[in-house]
Formats: sequence, structure tokens, C-alpha cells
Amino acid sequence: MKQQKIVSIATTIAIIVSVAMVFGTNQGIAEETKEYKLANGVKVHAEFRFMDGIEKVTFHLFEQTAGFDRERQTPQFQLVGALAEDRPLLYKAADLTYQRGKSDHQQEQAYFDATVILENGMVLRKFQYEDCRVTDYKVRTEYDKDKPWVYSGGFAIVDDFKFTCNGYKPQNVLIDYMNGESEPTIKTTSSLDLMAKP
Repeated sequence: MKQQKIVSIATTIAIIVSVAMVFGTNQGIAEETKEYKLANGVKVHAEFRFMDGIEKVTFHLFEQTAGFDRERQTPQFQLVGALAEDRPLLYKAADLTYQRGKSDHQQEQAYFDATVILENGMVLRKFQYEDCRVTDYKVRTEYDKDKPWVYSGGFAIVDDFKFTCNGYKPQNVLIDYMNGESEPTIKTTSSLDLMAKP
């Protein structure tokens, strides 16, 4: 009788340990990357054209902070997104600006062109920026439960970039779609064509 109780207790403990191990393992495997909810499913993508190459980066927040008044403002914008591995060249540009200072305009490697694309399955808007540089960069942790970054009281570490550019051109992609163009195109005449004409 005592032996039966001991076997029964040992079996119960073995079952509990097995169940705990299975559920503990499954929780680790079943974890998935959480997507942040965005109104109308609009996502922010940015394409940066550096001297070292082209980099396509996904962000969560985009704000055009200056540049609409072409006569009085320099184009400026801000991109904020959860820390990710898709932006090493952007980090390099920010680090160069920090090392050499914002007033050093001779640092060619710190300058780049950027296109910000807003899409929700189709491209809704495009903003082309020319001759840009990083003018502010911060890494911060978001932890307020009222902020959309945070799930179930968790934390999000985010990159916060601010840019200043020398050129800006908005593109109304929806009008181009309505007119039958798949992508907006700039129609220019080649200088070679001009030379060939009398």
C-alpha cells in the first residue's frame, strides 16, 4: 500500500514536470512578433540613397515638420520606429554627424537623398527629399500604457531621427494612378538629344 502511494506520487510529479516542460517550451516557440496597429493600415517606408548604397527602412511614425512654405522654410521631417536591424547605413550617417558636428557641411558621406512612402497595399503618398542630413537622433524607451507602442504593459525601444534637407517634392501618387500612370515619372529631354538637333 505504501509502495503504491509512493509510485502514485512519483507518477504525479513526473506528469506535472512533463507538462511544465512542454508548456514552457511551447511558449518560447509560439512567441511571435507583434505588429503595431495603424489607422487604415497605412505603413511608413523610407528609402535612403547613401554613397555606400540604398537602404529601405520601415518606421512607425512620420511627421513632416517644415518645408511646406518654400520661401521661408527648409524641408524637415521626423521618422520614429522600433529599434531594428534594417538601418545600418542610417546609423552610420547619424554617427558621422555626431562625430563631425552638425555645422560641418563638408562631410559628403553624411548627406543622402530620401523618399518617404506611405502605403496600405497601394502607395498613397510619396515625399522626395534631396541633400538631407541627420540633425538629431535619440534612442528612447516607451513604457506608458497609453502609447500605441506598448502591449500589455511592455516596453518598446525606439529610434527617433530628425532630418533637414535642401530639397523637397511631394508626389500625389493617387492622381497618377487615376491618370493611368503606375508610377509618377519625370519627363525630361536628354542633353544629347538637344545637341543632335540643329
